[in-house]
Amino acid sequence: MSNEAEKNTNHPSEKMEIVQPSEVLFAEQQAIIQSLKQELESGKKRICESQEAVRRLAADFDNYQKRVVKERQDIECTATASLIKKLLDIYESLEKAICSSKDAAGNEIVDGIKLIFKEFSRIMKSEGLEPIHSIGIPLDVYKHEVFMRKIDDNVPEDTVLEEIQKGYLLNKFVLRTAKVVVSQKSKQENIQNLEKTEEEKGG
Repeated sequence: MSNEAEKNTNHPSEKMEIVQPSEVLFAEQQAIIQSLKQELESGKKRICESQEAVRRLAADFDNYQKRVVKERQDIECTATASLIKKLLDIYESLEKAICSSKDAAGNEIVDGIKLIFKEFSRIMKSEGLEPIHSIGIPLDVYKHEVFMRKIDDNVPEDTVLEEIQKGYLLNKFVLRTAKVVVSQKSKQENIQNLEKTEEEKGG
């Protein structure tokens, strides 16, 4: 019996290792902390994803609102342009009636037409209508439609000489082009210009 006791005493490495309760508790706490950290990171990730989704949704909704406003404005502009274009004939008829009755001063009917035309003009202007000024300026293919050409050596070529039909802008956009007569150089003038150009090149 004493030999066995001595044997056990001589081999301490073979003794059973005793784990302290505090070490077990610490390990459990570390495991819990690690688990909580993982859950926290996962929660943060979900929050970031949710925030990004909300931002995208807000941006999409903002774009939708802008698109709706733009479409509504386009519809209103198109409707306004269509209506004013139809009213132009009446507007111009009143204008011609006034111009042709300048000598009828004091006539109640003419005075009434003038008042109507004045109010009509105010309304049209408030909607953005304005005439295209053409006489004496260079041809603008976006605003002018060439009705015919007339020889005139006193002005540069393609200068608007006459206005056959008035053109109009609506909110700075061309509603109707003006039909115009533009200048054209005579053959003699073109020959002289060509000779002058050749002389300048030779000189």
